[in-house]
Amino acid sequence: MSNGYRNDFRKAIGHYARTASGGSTSASRRMGSVAQAGAGLFGALTGIPAGPSEASVDLKSLAGLPCELAISAISQALITEDGDSEKIRAAMNYALVEALDGVETFDPQCITDDVIADTMISYLAESIFLQMVMDSGKAWNKADTPNQAMHAETELRELIKVVVDKHMAPRLTGNVRSLSRQQMTQIERQSIIDAWKEWEAYL
Repeated sequence: MSNGYRNDFRKAIGHYARTASGGSTSASRRMGSVAQAGAGLFGALTGIPAGPSEASVDLKSLAGLPCELAISAISQALITEDGDSEKIRAAMNYALVEALDGVETFDPQCITDDVIADTMISYLAESIFLQMVMDSGKAWNKADTPNQAMHAETELRELIKVVVDKHMAPRLTGNVRSLSRQQMTQIERQSIIDAWKEWEAYL
């Protein structure tokens, strides 16, 4: 944060992944609620019937709404009230806005397999980004200017997205809708572990 050098930034992420976050297994466990909520988002987008204790939302009921209102309704319906609820809501909103960019009026037919895959990758990447920012705390105050802080946030978000996409996208090829909620939870958890292992190698 203090000098903006990319190599130092990578070293800091490596230290975070190896030490501050407790490693890949610990990270996957800590982000368990993120993965569970992600499975709920996947279920809603694919139309998988929710179980008795699972949150759900009927996309057909949102047809015709302004897209931003539909996105807000989806994330509101799917979050659980726990310590991660705000992070999960923000990540869902961010991912859906990214995936549905350019859509003004919500139509369930616009939820294609590509949109589903893009949403899930963006959701997990943004969740990890928000977790890292929360965990790094006062480190963000070391930027000399607000612009420097914004640049660092952009760099971190992009780095996370690239790595998550690298490990998650190959698992979301073919008929994405054939996956179950449980399989999506496992894909998210394994993608977290794989991303962390890559970051742990940053020296």
